[in-house]
Amino acid sequence: MLIVGAGPTGLTLACDLIRRGIDCRIVERSPVPQIGSRGFTLKPRSLEILDDLGAARRIVAAAQVQSRTRFHLGRPLLFDLRVPPAPPSEQRPYPNSLAIPECSTEAILRERLTELGGSVEFGCRLVDFRSDDDSTDGGEIIATLERDGVTETVHAAYLVGADGGRSTVRRRLGLAFSGSTDDDTRALIADVNVEGLDHHDAVHFWMTDGGHVLVLRPIPHAETWQIVASLAPDADGDWPEASLEYLRQAVTERTGRDDIRLTDPAWLSAWRYNLRMVDTYRVGRVFLAGDAAHVHSPFGGFGMNTGIQDAYNLGWKLGLVLRGSAADSLLDTYETERLPVARAVLAESDRRFSAATPPRFVRPLLRFILRSFFARQQRGDRNDHPTYRASTLSQDLADRRSPLRAGDVAPDGPVRLGTGAALTRLFDLFRGPHFTVLTFGPHRAETVQRAVNGLGDHLHAYAVVAPGWQVPAGTTALEDPHGLIRHGYGARENTLVVVRPDGYIGLLAHAPADHTLHAYLDRITIRSHSPIRP
Repeated sequence: MLIVGAGPTGLTLACDLIRRGIDCRIVERSPVPQIGSRGFTLKPRSLEILDDLGAARRIVAAAQVQSRTRFHLGRPLLFDLRVPPAPPSEQRPYPNSLAIPECSTEAILRERLTELGGSVEFGCRLVDFRSDDDSTDGGEIIATLERDGVTETVHAAYLVGADGGRSTVRRRLGLAFSGSTDDDTRALIADVNVEGLDHHDAVHFWMTDGGHVLVLRPIPHAETWQIVASLAPDADGDWPEASLEYLRQAVTERTGRDDIRLTDPAWLSAWRYNLRMVDTYRVGRVFLAGDAAHVHSPFGGFGMNTGIQDAYNLGWKLGLVLRGSAADSLLDTYETERLPVARAVLAESDRRFSAATPPRFVRPLLRFILRSFFARQQRGDRNDHPTYRASTLSQDLADRRSPLRAGDVAPDGPVRLGTGAALTRLFDLFRGPHFTVLTFGPHRAETVQRAVNGLGDHLHAYAVVAPGWQVPAGTTALEDPHGLIRHGYGARENTLVVVRPDGYIGLLAHAPADHTLHAYLDRITIRSHSPIRP
């Protein structure tokens, strides 16, 4: 595998592939790791992914829950909104979005990649690539890389472009990046030291009568703040340079205060409003992920999360195909599952941007509108778990009234691997490259065990039982000590659940036939060196 781009998307994919035993190179044209906060929010679903990759504890230690927003209209304070963090539970260990600068997320993922035996090749850029479908291995990518003026030819089974909004891979493919760019909507984003501002636990949001926006957000465990200031052209129509002087002027004018001091900018960048995406994620042996496939407004904190989730969706599919355990057609489901998510994200991001920058005639009502809007947004982000219910990999044979469906994220919960064993989590059993099969009650366990014979590397099967229940020999029992697993899955006697390697429910059946599991494995083209028999 060749991955171009070492941001959160490329790093997530590299970690996922290497732990699956796939040889992988990840190259980054920048000579050094990026600095600057950029993306700032990790949502619960992304935290679950990072938990699976072994990086979540470090992320949690470096991040904070930001649950307070102080909104100003000029100098006056309109409201001070506090949305208390949701407490972790046995079924939702990561219930809150966390504030953490993108550079910190990348550093933690690089550390995890090193532990897995990989590394980022900085200062290495993709020059060109082509697909050779006539090679003896059935096809390959031939890419040219350049580093320190020296070129190298690389042969790879597949190439993934995770190289950002100005993606070289996307441009070489000739794919349209459809959407819009609003040249009149620009902002300056920077990380600077801030003195004189109280309430270091809050995000501060100012809007002026002229419609200019200023956001100051504290960076966890640092004296630095991220500042976003909308830009405006001067009388001659020229846009200001990205500078500390402009930021100081914007802060003074928009807050009505001269006691807030900005010093030591670590990073400054100008931003233009873009709302764009491709209409295909795959061209033969080449894939796009993250900002290379979709860009949008920073409102809502979707960018880094959507890229991480793109990579996680693609990783397990590439792993199976590259190991010869699934047909290449499985990779087509990457686009069919993730492209609708990107469309929804772009629409929601644009809606949030419009709500945060309302027209002048609405501003007298801001006290009543924005308070409830921000509260709903923060609570809604806790349940920001994209689903794949319409996917061909989701087979739902359950009661349509059930709130949990195939294509939803599988719930977590406490279990014991046998009577008297210590409590563990379902997420711990899901962790890794395999599918997980859960049967409820001991009666179907023997049938399922026969179905997974020869697929031990790909499927781990468990019978979920109440304390004291016995299961047939050769079947692994999962004791559900409090009944939370049965309740979380809406299970009945004989319910069958297949959890995909990315933690989504692939199959949910309350009254499965003997051939149900076998048929589902055929549906997703999983192969075995041994025959699969129900």
